[in-house]
Amino acid sequence: MVDAPLSYLWLAVLFVTTRIQRSAGRHGGKRIQRAHSTNLRRLRSEPSRVLAAILFWLDDPRWWPYVPMFVGVVAPAERRLGSWRWLFVGIAAHVIGTLVGQSFLRLLIHRGRAPQRLVNARDVGASYFMLGVAGALSGYVVRPWRRRCQVAALGALSVNAIARPTFTEVGHLTAFLVGLAAVPLAPDRERLPYPRGRGR
Repeated sequence: MVDAPLSYLWLAVLFVTTRIQRSAGRHGGKRIQRAHSTNLRRLRSEPSRVLAAILFWLDDPRWWPYVPMFVGVVAPAERRLGSWRWLFVGIAAHVIGTLVGQSFLRLLIHRGRAPQRLVNARDVGASYFMLGVAGALSGYVVRPWRRRCQVAALGALSVNAIARPTFTEVGHLTAFLVGLAAVPLAPDRERLPYPRGRGR
């Protein structure tokens, strides 16, 4: 925990906000999500607030399924990248993934391939940030598995985006690509291999 303070602080905040959602009930939880959603309408009226707020709410009333991802990927990425690089990569992936995904949705609506009501779609969660730091963390995978893992992950996300061309899947693919692009910024890639090494 000491080596990845932001990861575990974030996980603790998500625990609290998830409890708030659950205590609000099903409809109340959805209202909370809509209030913090990075949909087209809110991005137009209050982009900075919702881009920040979305990181602290989950689209799932259950918190525990995120724990393995944080322990196995998010925290090891922070340990290796350092907190500031980790934050930079994650926020870049979050913002770019959100904007690309919502731009894709706007295009679908404009072309009549998605209903107009989706300008108010619920879009909350930490997945873009997490996929961004996962992409950067892939630079630490030991050779010769590094390239294979990157190609496999990129292929899976691409197939998913093609099979289900929604703004969420396009955003996931974009966020991972941002993380991959950040791999050259990752320090000590040979000295701190993943999953072995200090970042375990």
